[in-house]
Amino acid sequence: MKKIVFFGVLIPIFILIGWVSYAAMTKEPISESNLSDLKGKWEGWRTVNNRNFRTELEIDNESLPLKGKFLFHEIQRKDKMGGTHTLEFKQGIIKDNNLYLKRGQDEFDLSLHKGDGKMKLEGDFYSMGHRGTISLNKK
Repeated sequence: MKKIVFFGVLIPIFILIGWVSYAAMTKEPISESNLSDLKGKWEGWRTVNNRNFRTELEIDNESLPLKGKFLFHEIQRKDKMGGTHTLEFKQGIIKDNNLYLKRGQDEFDLSLHKGDGKMKLEGDFYSMGHRGTISLNKK
């Protein structure tokens, strides 16, 4: 009985902490006036088929079109996981107040979130034949 009460109190507390920390970040529309916020290095994860893979993004400039590269870690090659794939881009644009990157079949649509002195890019992607989500924190 004590375990049920303990978990009945503990679980809502963790949910509340997660909700409050997420609420602290607000979505900010991307425009030419805040492109300088995007310049630099970003680190995080991409999720494909319920699996998380480390991902890095580096944006080199602060004017349109944006240029930079993604580093995808632990990619699948010949039925094995491992290695790193670099995807460079030179035509990053603003589309619907988001950062939009397209190169061949690869496509990324990322929104900017800010709060408590931190920044995050989150959104959807299609790359290397896989669709998923991506979440990157500014370094």
